[in-house]
Amino acid sequence: MRDEEELEYLDNPQLANWDSLKRNRDIFDGEVEREVQYKPVHLGKTGYTGGPYLRISGDFHYSTSGGKRRPFRNTTLFTWTSKMSCPSFSLPAGPMESGGTCPAAKASSIQREGSYLKHSPSIDRIPEGQLFICDTCYAGKGRYLMYKSMSLGQAARLRWTQDAVRSGTFSRKISEAIASLDDPDVEKVLAQRLVSNKYFRIHDSGDFYNPEYYKAWLEVCYNLPQIHFWAPTRMWVYEKWREVFSNYPPPGNLSLRPSALFTSSPPPSIAGMAGGSTSIDGRMPAPVWNCPAYESEEGSCAGAKCRVCWDAQRKPVNYLTH
Repeated sequence: MRDEEELEYLDNPQLANWDSLKRNRDIFDGEVEREVQYKPVHLGKTGYTGGPYLRISGDFHYSTSGGKRRPFRNTTLFTWTSKMSCPSFSLPAGPMESGGTCPAAKASSIQREGSYLKHSPSIDRIPEGQLFICDTCYAGKGRYLMYKSMSLGQAARLRWTQDAVRSGTFSRKISEAIASLDDPDVEKVLAQRLVSNKYFRIHDSGDFYNPEYYKAWLEVCYNLPQIHFWAPTRMWVYEKWREVFSNYPPPGNLSLRPSALFTSSPPPSIAGMAGGSTSIDGRMPAPVWNCPAYESEEGSCAGAKCRVCWDAQRKPVNYLTH
């Protein structure tokens, strides 16, 4: 018989299952080589192949849900998100104790801090029918949960990232990797699927887990002024992080957007940051921009001919709850 918690997760696909993701992440015990490897970018049957990748040393294998034993020898450095129509960087999402990189993913840690109340309604009084957004995070369910290889890739990427930030090589290596995609030949390949190499999302999964990591990404943005970056973050809830963002402000090509804490909450407005974002099951009145991606035939930013999240930094944004 399934216990109540398991029933809740399995029967309610809205909820992120951080415990199961932690079990998937904990499997990884391979060694990640420090140097980034490169392959030509090609269009495959289901997406793109090639580009920057990380090599896993040794003979690490994992078992699929069907019981098949498979080797895990490399993982892409970047992910290709069809909805956002650009490359992105993906780390494990969720609370730190679950192997995630999102310190603000737990309501209890935000409540202990308390200073978020200067900028957001209280999460003690979430309206009936609304949800704490991190509890419904897409990076804690669906494909992220279904395929162990995705969890293993994120775990390997995090291990590489932590080592590169400590050694001071992260900014250079990431800058070189993004620059390798900013190439006319690569652009022609990506354009076949309406993907742009002039835009980049920092974290389709995960968050800025410490100030050194955040500052390393700032250096990447300064190194690549021709690339448009967008980074949603929930770290604004902590006073010490608002000071970090104030003392180390994002450059003009980085749209650093504070994310709302619960569905239907107004987009946060934080000095020195771009317009905030929120999620409701419907549309919001101006000046909030309602994301049109899912209304397009392709279900993507490029399909909707929209890059507001990157380029219109003053606009707050609403994403349809999903």
